Amino acid sequence: MIQKEIEKAGIATVSLTHYPDLTSLVHAPRALHIKFPLGRTFGQPGREDLQKKITEDMLKAITEEKAESVRTLSYRWKRD
Repeated sequence: MIQKEIEKAGIATVSLTHYPDLTSLVHAPRALHIKFPLGRTFGQPGREDLQKKITEDMLKAITEEKAESVRTLSYRWKRD
């Protein structure tokens, strides 16, 4: 997994996942689980406010999450 190799080089990483169980199995260094449909990882088009929050959560996770952790974000997909 590329994320592990980047971490070995001393660069902290975090990923977004739709499959937390699988992410745990591969021992990803850090991950945030988001309960959005596939292909909509950062939310609905045009929702810059939400996209910014998710990006901020990722940056915060780099320094606050322990290694090989998967945390679920609280955001929920709003149906049309």
